[in-house]
Amino acid sequence: MPEQHNTPAIGWVPAWADLLGRTAEAADAGFVVGGEPGQVAEGQEYVALWPGQNAEEFAAKAAGEGGRLTLLCADAGSADGLAPGGLTRASERVLLMAPTAELNTDVELPENSQVALAPMETYDAVEITVFDRPVARGRVQVRDDFATVAITEVPEGPEKEMFERGLFAAMAEEAFLHGAEYLHMVVEPDAAGHFEESGWTEAGRLVGFDKN
Repeated sequence: MPEQHNTPAIGWVPAWADLLGRTAEAADAGFVVGGEPGQVAEGQEYVALWPGQNAEEFAAKAAGEGGRLTLLCADAGSADGLAPGGLTRASERVLLMAPTAELNTDVELPENSQVALAPMETYDAVEITVFDRPVARGRVQVRDDFATVAITEVPEGPEKEMFERGLFAAMAEEAFLHGAEYLHMVVEPDAAGHFEESGWTEAGRLVGFDKN
């Protein structure tokens, strides 16, 4: 994994929580991420590195308080057979990383298109318009030199990859200007391969556990 990801291994989590409109507080071996907007307290997510210092105690705390536990593992096999007391394996996501310098490249977008960034409360919204009509949207947030991004809208069809590259280029430029060397993105496993073809690298697996 890239050096920045190792120290601290989950330092990108607060910026990722910002993208989702959630809070993140450092606690023991990781972070406690608040529930989705409008959810009850039980929607809290405890995120820690596995294996990691005090990770077992952190997992026990998540089980005891009824929250969801998410462990960042080097790969899917690292979590095989892992079942913290009182919790059941429920999901798996992929953490991808890409150097900002490699994604911050010129992208040939259609004529009469524009790329704009708009500051929101906890992230910057990125939008591509064609003839003033929005066609693709994303989000980027930089916190403590860690940048996280998400694509929230992109058209299906032959132009999908082009608009994705346009969003990533704008996000990478914004992150670079704020001192971040890498972009982080959390995706579902079936989407990871698509992004790896465009310069992203798998940096870990986020294995989720829910209370029994």
